[in-house]
Amino acid sequence: MSDNSKEQTAAPEEGGGEETTLEFNLRLDGDGRTIYDPAAKEAAAPSKSNDGEEPDAKKAKLDDNTSPPQPPSLDYSSKTIMTNLAQLSEDATTAKQLDELLFDCEIADSGLLPRTFWMSANTDTQQQPRCYLEKMALEVFHHHVPSGFYYDPKTSGAEWWVQIRPSPPAGRYSMHANDDDDGDDDMAKSGISFHWDKDEDFRLLTGGSLYIHPHISTVTYLTDLGAPTMVLSKRVDPMSGAYVTDADDDGSMSNVDGLVSFPKQGKHLSFDGRYLHAAPSDLLRDGLFEEQCKFDRPDGIDMKEMKVLERRHRRVSFLVNVWLNYHPYNVHPFPETMISNLSKVDLLGDVRLFDKCDEAKKSGESITLKLEGEGKIQCEEGSVNEAHANVVAKNWPMGNCSNDCIDVPMPIDVMKSRNAGDDVKLIWRGEDIKLSGTSS
Repeated sequence: MSDNSKEQTAAPEEGGGEETTLEFNLRLDGDGRTIYDPAAKEAAAPSKSNDGEEPDAKKAKLDDNTSPPQPPSLDYSSKTIMTNLAQLSEDATTAKQLDELLFDCEIADSGLLPRTFWMSANTDTQQQPRCYLEKMALEVFHHHVPSGFYYDPKTSGAEWWVQIRPSPPAGRYSMHANDDDDGDDDMAKSGISFHWDKDEDFRLLTGGSLYIHPHISTVTYLTDLGAPTMVLSKRVDPMSGAYVTDADDDGSMSNVDGLVSFPKQGKHLSFDGRYLHAAPSDLLRDGLFEEQCKFDRPDGIDMKEMKVLERRHRRVSFLVNVWLNYHPYNVHPFPETMISNLSKVDLLGDVRLFDKCDEAKKSGESITLKLEGEGKIQCEEGSVNEAHANVVAKNWPMGNCSNDCIDVPMPIDVMKSRNAGDDVKLIWRGEDIKLSGTSS
């Protein structure tokens, strides 16, 4: 465990006033994750489970001679599950609910709003979900943080935001693409560039080398369209930003694990918040995304109905980062002045995202491939058409204004033959994944 305090002094502008000093106290475990030490935060309030009852692990008063009970663990594995959002659009009523949810996402993605928003896990505060998107974010948090897990609710919560491709005219990407310089423009225009989830403002505030990650990152797809999400077990050192190369006990480079998740309405992807990920659109069959975004305009529909059709033909994803014992810098709740524009908490009535969801139920086909070098593929789960068993060396740019690139051997024809909702698990030799340059 490391206890890292960072003090940052901001210099005044020319002719400005006094300096501003910000002090942060970070407690990280050996894996670089933020931790909760009750001895250091005796005043922290206990968290509560979904039913409002105080977990047993938090009922006992802690003192210097008391150790907290062994808590349940978090599942950091890369995996997918179907949520109850998959049931939307089955009839006229639920189709309207989905359309309202997609409209909410378009509002939240506005380039005039902050990048991300905060939903606190502290039930002792007055901040309760004010709209359905905030309710979704909190449900995702509690799904991944089991009742009884020991954490500080005052500094824990869900950071949420929306990604839409193609970006609407007033969307964040459309308005800020030139400002953000998010890697290769073609990749960012139809997908998402490679990046690590982190407290971005704090990283920039501390000189660009400090990477504080969420415990778990998640993606919930609201449409069947667009680029798959690709997750790689590649990390950076939290204190320096240097690329980390994991080694086995014998000193050899560890394998790199990956998951490629193809969108499906209601599908939920979760993975270790320290992992590198992206949504590369060139893993789709050539021209597929453009085909998916096209639709016929029926005669006699008005502009409002036209907008509804446009929203249904975009890649829309709802993102939630699960933060424990740390509140990312400068991330605040959705603006109160805009909250009335979003659907109410009861948009879907009593339906909850994960109630009665079968963990074994898949959104599509799942296969596992091991890439053994020299273009060889071993299929460890499922089956692959031999005609698709070719490996292509892909080179992708890293985002966040970086000049770095990542080289990854990919079974490209396998990817381009996948359907909506499919998962492809990949295992590479460590030496076959190359990150060039220095991290940003």
